[in-house]
Parts: sequence; structure tokens; C-alpha cells
Amino acid sequence: MENNELREKFEELLLSVKREGIDKLLEFIRKSDFYTAPASTRFHSHNEGGLLLHSYNVYLCLKEKKRTWPWNAVLEGVDDESIIITALLHDICKTYLYVPEYRNRKVYSETGTKSDGNGRFDWVSVPGWKVEDKIPYGHGEKSVMMIEEFVRLKPVERMMIRWHMLFTEPKESYSTIGDAIRKYPAIIAINEADLEATYLLEDEE
Repeated sequence: MENNELREKFEELLLSVKREGIDKLLEFIRKSDFYTAPASTRFHSHNEGGLLLHSYNVYLCLKEKKRTWPWNAVLEGVDDESIIITALLHDICKTYLYVPEYRNRKVYSETGTKSDGNGRFDWVSVPGWKVEDKIPYGHGEKSVMMIEEFVRLKPVERMMIRWHMLFTEPKESYSTIGDAIRKYPAIIAINEADLEATYLLEDEE
């Protein structure tokens, strides 16, 4: 799917949320690098436009969970607007996070000028990304903060976005995560949707 088509689908979904401030949030997104940023530096969707693609893929996965067992019971109280907001915006913290850079990479070459004992290779300069965090406020909590500058979130939305990384958070947070899951099991659903999008729908290097 082309970036322009993805952008149209993303905006159509976001504008279907009838909540005060959603238009201002979309205005911020349009002015930011959200549509061109990667989703990571070198893992899933580490290409231009990867963040948009990943966000939409998480939406597709989370929406499907709401329709199927056993998640339909878990997500029964999570309405369609919440599915849209949490999935599309869970990684909004990655706006203005990545900057382009060039890295040296060793590539095999039959006509290379150097050898490491296992064949010949050349060093080439390839484009990539690096993190330059202008607002070092965390990950999930930063997304919640950024969204709520424009739109008030429901408690379940805050929890789903804040803890969508689950146990990749520092181990000091594990007890809090467990308490959050018991109150809002939908957190597990968005975590799985995130993993499914990352490892099943998107390329990894």
C-alpha cells in the first residue's frame, strides 16, 4: 500500500473519532514527521514511512482481536473509537525521534580489496537512522502525554498506550504492570497486536 493511501486511511479513521481536539491532534500529526518517520532505527519498518505503516498494522491486528475469541470478551467494553486511538497513536512518541545518518557497513565483494579470512569485502556507506530524543519522557507515557495535549483519553486508553510494551519495560515496573493488567486486560491485547504487526506483517533486518 502506497504512503498516500495509508495516510488517507489513517486520517479517515482518526477523524471518525468524535472527540474534542481530534482535529487539532491531526493538525499536529500533519505538521510533524509522523508520516515519514521510521518505526525503528534498524528493526521493523525501519524505512521512511515505517511509523505510519506500523501504526496502521497494529490497528488491523487489534481490530481483528475485538472480533475473535478470546479477545472479543476482553475487548467487549473497549469501543471502536478506543481501538482506533490506542492502535494508531500508541507510538506517537516516535515523532521527532529519529534523524537520518549514514553508517559504514561491510559487504561481501568478489572484487573487494580487503579480506577477513572468510572472503573479500568492502566497506560501504549506507543510509540509516539514529535516535535523537528531544523530549526524553519515556515511551508509552510520552505517547499518553502527547495525545492528551489535544484529546482527553479514557482510563482504558491511557493504560493500553502507557503499558503497550509490557515486560520490555524495566523490571522495576513489573509489579505495577501486573496490577494494570488485572484492571485493564486490554493492555495484553494491544501488546500482542503490536508484536503481531512487528513480526508477522513487517520486515525485519
